[in-house]
Amino acid sequence: MTAETGIAKGRVETLIDGIYAIAMTLLVLTIDVPTVPQGVSPDAALPALILGLDDQVLACAIAFLVLTGFWRAHEEIFQHLSRINRTFLNLNLIVLLCTVFVPFTTSLVADYSSSRLAVDLFALNLGVIGLLFAGQWIYISRSPELLHAPLQDGVLRRGLLRSLSTTIAAVAAMLIAVTMPISANWGYLLIPLILAVSNRLPYR
Repeated sequence: MTAETGIAKGRVETLIDGIYAIAMTLLVLTIDVPTVPQGVSPDAALPALILGLDDQVLACAIAFLVLTGFWRAHEEIFQHLSRINRTFLNLNLIVLLCTVFVPFTTSLVADYSSSRLAVDLFALNLGVIGLLFAGQWIYISRSPELLHAPLQDGVLRRGLLRSLSTTIAAVAAMLIAVTMPISANWGYLLIPLILAVSNRLPYR
C-alpha cells in the first residue's frame, strides 16, 4: 500500500482479474440460442440455424482472445512494479472502463456484422485499449520509482509492440470495413503475426 493511493497493488490486481473474468464470461451471451420454428423438428432445423451463428461465434472468439491478451499484458506490466501511484491507478481504471464495454461492442458487431458503424465501434473499443496499454508501458518506463528495476529497452519495445498489435489490427479492420464491412474481421489476423514478430525481439 502506498500513501499516495491508499490502495495495495494486490487489490488492484484482484480487481483487474475480476473484471476480465466477468467480461470474458459475458461474451458468450453475445451468441443467441437459435429459435426453432413451431412445428419443425429441432434435429432438422438446428444444424442450419447453428451454422447461421458464424458471425456471432467469430466475434465472440476474437473478443475473447483479445481480452486474454490484454489480461496477460496487465500481468506482464505488474511484474515490473514494486508499487503504484495515483496516475498509474487512474490509467488502469480507464483501461478497465473500456474493457467492460467489450461485451456490448462484441454483441453489436455480432448482430450487425454488415454494418460499418458496428464494425468501427468494435474496432475502436479494442484499439483504444491497446493504445492505453502502450501508454502504461511508456509511463512506467519514465517512472523508475515504481519499478523493481529499470526497464530494459528490449522489454519496453516488446511491450509496446504487443500492446499496439490490437490497435494496428483494429485500424486494418476499419479500413477493410470502408468497402467490405462483412470481411473486416480479417484485419484481426494481424495480431498473431505481430505477436510472433514481438516474440523474436531481444530483451536487451
